[in-house]
Amino acid sequence: MKTLVWTVMTYGAEGWTIKKKQEKKINSAEMWFYRRLLRISWRERRTDQSILEELNEERKLLNYIKKRKLTFFGHTCRSKCTLMKNILQGRMEGKRQRGRPRINYFDNIKSWTQMTTREIYDVILERDVWRQMVHEAVGAANVLGSDAG
Repeated sequence: MKTLVWTVMTYGAEGWTIKKKQEKKINSAEMWFYRRLLRISWRERRTDQSILEELNEERKLLNYIKKRKLTFFGHTCRSKCTLMKNILQGRMEGKRQRGRPRINYFDNIKSWTQMTTREIYDVILERDVWRQMVHEAVGAANVLGSDAG
């Protein structure tokens, strides 16, 4: 399932802006996959936790997406392409629309790392430190394909 479904489902995830609603949908989709894998009907009224315990699994899909997004962000910030940096950082010309500011790509990065903008850019320049920070931010043990166990 992880090799076939997750790769298709997370295609282009590095560029997504993930809001609370999308987080819920991603978690729901992951649980739906597990239920289909075990052939459990929704009428059986089993909790998500009982299904995860039966499979001896944890929820990993959202953390997998977060890891891909954080590593991609670090990669693009260290590159020489200024256009890509400006797009990811939200430095676009023109005025912002009225009303509440929408959550943007960089807001996800700040909330997941729990760092200020200045701290993020200081850490990104040191690749090994950024890699360690990504593992801490998403919980390396829960992420598919992580180096640390």
